[in-house]
Amino acid sequence: MRKAKQELPTRSAFAVADELKRSSGLAVGGIAARLGMSYMGVKAQCLALEKSGHITSRNQHRDSGRPQLIYRLTARGQGLYRKDDNSLAVSLLYEARNLFGASAAEKLLFLHFQKRTAEYLKTIPPAAGPEERLAALVARRDAEGHMAREENGSLVESHVPLAGLIEAFPTAAGMEEAMISKVLGVPVTRLVESTGEHYQIRFEAFRCGNVADSRSLSAK
Repeated sequence: MRKAKQELPTRSAFAVADELKRSSGLAVGGIAARLGMSYMGVKAQCLALEKSGHITSRNQHRDSGRPQLIYRLTARGQGLYRKDDNSLAVSLLYEARNLFGASAAEKLLFLHFQKRTAEYLKTIPPAAGPEERLAALVARRDAEGHMAREENGSLVESHVPLAGLIEAFPTAAGMEEAMISKVLGVPVTRLVESTGEHYQIRFEAFRCGNVADSRSLSAK
């Protein structure tokens, strides 16, 4: 995230861009509520970011009342959040495949995700319920740079540090899905959601407020 902080002129501008990165689009009022800033202060930042080409706006029609102006990051705005360099890991996995056979890279990836699963589980009490598990995982993944949040009982991430690795070795996506399932204690589905320049990963399985649903998923 350092590039975003360096390129944008103020902390407020970075804060606004950061909230838009974590969402599929927000109105000024929504941004202001999230950041605890004044409406006019956020509006000024949005106008400046739109002028610099980092964000764009469009009218979103509502059931009643006037259309609402929604702001989103542009390709330039998304570029503020550089992708992690997975080139060394990808190169080593290719070398392992060449030296030790076709399954060598997948075996190493499996061991990696197995280790990560164990690390996550160490931070979660064994008796923790779905809500507590999800909250703990959201906090951990957000601290690791995934820009994670809880949304309607699902783990949603707006940044993908392993994007390059998953592109080179698509099986890693399934391993990450299995890891999240193990940590949360219920099967999840890893969904890639993309709207224009915005993308996010949603690990969806259950609604924290519905314990019966969680139990039924666990039984499958």
